[in-house]
Amino acid sequence: MAKQAPSAKKDQADVGFIEAIWGFFSSMKTAITLLLILSAGSVIGTVVPQISMGATATEISAKYGAVGYRLIHAMQLDTAYDSFWYLGLLILIGINLLVCSLKRFNSVKRRVFHPQIVASEKQISGMQRVETFHTRMSVSEAAAAVETALRSSAYHVLGAEDAGDHVIYAAKGRLSFWGPYLTHLSILVIFIGAVVGAKLGFSGFTSIDEGRFTDQCYTRKGDAQPLGYKLALKSFTIGYDKGHNPTSYRSELEAMEGNRVALKRTIDVNHPLTYKGITFYQSYFGLSDVTLKVTAPNGDSKILVFQVQKQQSDHGTQYVLVGSSGDMAFEQFVLAGKRLTVFAHDLAPDYIGGEKISMTDMPLNPAVRVMVNDRMPAYKGMDAWTDLGWLLESKSAGYKGYKVEVTDVVKYTALQVARNPGLPVVYAGFGLILIGVFVSFYVSRRSVRVRVTGDADGATALVGGNSRTDPEVFDADFLRLREILK
Repeated sequence: MAKQAPSAKKDQADVGFIEAIWGFFSSMKTAITLLLILSAGSVIGTVVPQISMGATATEISAKYGAVGYRLIHAMQLDTAYDSFWYLGLLILIGINLLVCSLKRFNSVKRRVFHPQIVASEKQISGMQRVETFHTRMSVSEAAAAVETALRSSAYHVLGAEDAGDHVIYAAKGRLSFWGPYLTHLSILVIFIGAVVGAKLGFSGFTSIDEGRFTDQCYTRKGDAQPLGYKLALKSFTIGYDKGHNPTSYRSELEAMEGNRVALKRTIDVNHPLTYKGITFYQSYFGLSDVTLKVTAPNGDSKILVFQVQKQQSDHGTQYVLVGSSGDMAFEQFVLAGKRLTVFAHDLAPDYIGGEKISMTDMPLNPAVRVMVNDRMPAYKGMDAWTDLGWLLESKSAGYKGYKVEVTDVVKYTALQVARNPGLPVVYAGFGLILIGVFVSFYVSRRSVRVRVTGDADGATALVGGNSRTDPEVFDADFLRLREILK
């Protein structure tokens, strides 16, 4: 017996491997298994706090412990939807859909473009709707009349001769064969869009103070991401009703190329800004800093800037002022020969006065409580402090000939930032889903088979029709054939 050459054995092994891979991906069990694993991965992404949703390593460690966090981070469970295993599952499911579609493609192509024309009387008699028509026409005349009638009813008609009989195959709504393929293709397109978005896009956040700009944002992982242009905040406003209930949050933004304003847009919660593929969504807001100006009797002045920090407590949101030293809101300086200490004691975001002081915790009408002392550090008694009360923006109070005023209260807007180059692909996929569903369920597919046999008086036409709907759908077609063959 002749031995096989090594190259032949290698070719057979390669063919066997390819067939095994093809069989694995064309299996329905594979599809179900992959979908179950993908569902489990999606559940994990819901249960485990996600970095993309604003979770931090500290929060995850507090919930699962240091060891649990290391395990979660190593397996990318805290970035599930961007992880290698989740994207890998999407790719495997896409391959499975593609292989299953290719496996059935030739069968569908044959049914659409090269259908079996010849059918026996037994096959026709087993169709959904069957009738027999007698005519005095010859076989060829009857066949030509039937084909003309079916074509006039928008059927695609094919004919052939079989043992002296004339057989006709007519079909309408052949597009419906492709409905499932469009649906499968749409899922592949959506998966491709998701992978492209995950690999080439990003999501994050940025904040901008009024009158200032930023040229970068920060991803959910904390990495700086350049925008490629400047985004400036001209103003941030909160609309509210008589009860101080918010009705809108608006940020007036400008996209700047160099010193040129390329785009102006006022965004709110439901109307984001998109520029050069990056979309900015209104997220939240706050106060950035407060500027006080102290003017001496001789006209000299001193500008004091206090940073505003937002804190959550049992009593709701509170704003805390911090001086340049990074500690309490004290600023000490010499102005016109006198040493002054200014203490920005408190900040009311929505000042109304009285016992309540602030109506809400939103920065609708901010006011700062200011105290001044000219005896520190020599004397630190409380009686050395003079309380100037609550100062609103552009309001002032006097202290021994000095004027203290709030010149500026700067708000900031916080924006969610997203760049998803795969989004148009995903939208195209959803569009294909709609087309596929419409074609599958609303394009009526009908097929009519006719066998015309000669007899002593002329010819007999055995007509059968199949459809996914009720047999009554053929009433008009069969009536037309009856009238033509009469």
